[in-house]
Amino acid sequence: MNARSFTRPQSRTRRILFALAATTLLVGPLAACSGDDADAGGGTDGDSVTGASVAIAGPQSGDPYYVQVACGAQAAGKKLGMDVGELQAPQNQNQAQLTTIVQNVLTSAPDALIYTPADPEAGGIPIQTAREDGVTVIDVDAQLADENLYDSFVASNHYEGAKEITAYLADLIGGEGQIAAIGSLATNPITQARIKGFEDALKDYPDIEVVSISYPEIAADVIQANAASTLVKYPDLKAIYTTNYLNSTGAAVALRNAGVVGDVKMVSWDAGAANVELLQEGVLQATVAQQPYAMGELAIEQIAKKLNGEEASKTVDAPVEILTSEDVDSPEGQKLWYKTECN
Repeated sequence: MNARSFTRPQSRTRRILFALAATTLLVGPLAACSGDDADAGGGTDGDSVTGASVAIAGPQSGDPYYVQVACGAQAAGKKLGMDVGELQAPQNQNQAQLTTIVQNVLTSAPDALIYTPADPEAGGIPIQTAREDGVTVIDVDAQLADENLYDSFVASNHYEGAKEITAYLADLIGGEGQIAAIGSLATNPITQARIKGFEDALKDYPDIEVVSISYPEIAADVIQANAASTLVKYPDLKAIYTTNYLNSTGAAVALRNAGVVGDVKMVSWDAGAANVELLQEGVLQATVAQQPYAMGELAIEQIAKKLNGEEASKTVDAPVEILTSEDVDSPEGQKLWYKTECN
C-alpha cells in the first residue's frame, strides 16, 4: 500500500482521503475500455474482453460491503461485454470454507477471479491452482502475503484511513484520556493495518492511554460482553475504536446498557446499514466510508487491461471518506451508504 500525507481538518466534517487519485483511475482507463471504438480497450478486436468470464469470491456472504464490490464489478463488466458472476462467500470470514468455495468456482475455468481472502497466508492456497491455469487474479481489499499470486491489488489504504479516523477521535476527546480498541481476527491483514494505524496515530497524543486492544470472536453476544467488560474495568474510558461494523454494533449495545452513549465516543469502519443507524442515533460519531462499488469497477478495469495483453497496475488505491454523525443524512453523506442490493 502506498503511504499518503494528510492534513487534519479543524472542523468535524467529512474528509476525502484518496478520491482524486481513484477518480482519475476510474474515469480514464475504464472509459477508454468501454468506448465505442472496437480497439478502445487495447485488444485487437476486443474479443479477449467481450465474453470473458469473471468469478467473484469473498470472505463473508450478505455483507453489503462485498455485495457492493460485486455490484461494481458486474456493472463495469456488463459495459465491456463480460460475464461477471455473483459473489460466492462463506459466513463469518472462514478461510477454510472460502478455500473450498474458490476451488469449486475454479472448476468452471473462469478467465478471471476477483478475490478477497480471509487470511493472507492460507488464502493463497486455492489461488495457486488458478495461477497455474493462467487465470487473471485481482486481489481486492485484503492483501495476500505472496504478491506473485495476484495481478493487481485493489484496496483502500487501511493503515492511513485508520490513522485519520483515530486522529479525529483523539481530537474529539480533547487529546487526553483512556481509549480502547476492538478488532476482529488478529491475523487478518485488514485488521492488522487498521490496528497499526490506530496505534501509530496515537503516538502524536501522549496524553491518551490505550487501555485495551482486544479481538473477540465474531459473534454479537461475545463482542457486546467484551465491550461491557471493558467499560466496567475502565470506568473513565473516553472512547472506543472499532475495526468493523460488527464490533461497533456489539459495542453499541454495551454503551446503551451502561448509559454512556455520547459520553464514551466511538468510531468505526464502513457505512453499511448498521453503522449508518448508529451514526443517526449519535451512538457512533464517525466511520471510515470505503467505496466498495468503485473497487469492483477498478478490478474490472485491471482485468480488461490484462486480458488485452497490457500490464495490470500492481497496486490500485480506492477512495475512502470520513462520514460523521453530522453529515450522515446529507445528500452527499447518503451517497456513501453501502446498499444491500445493486442499483
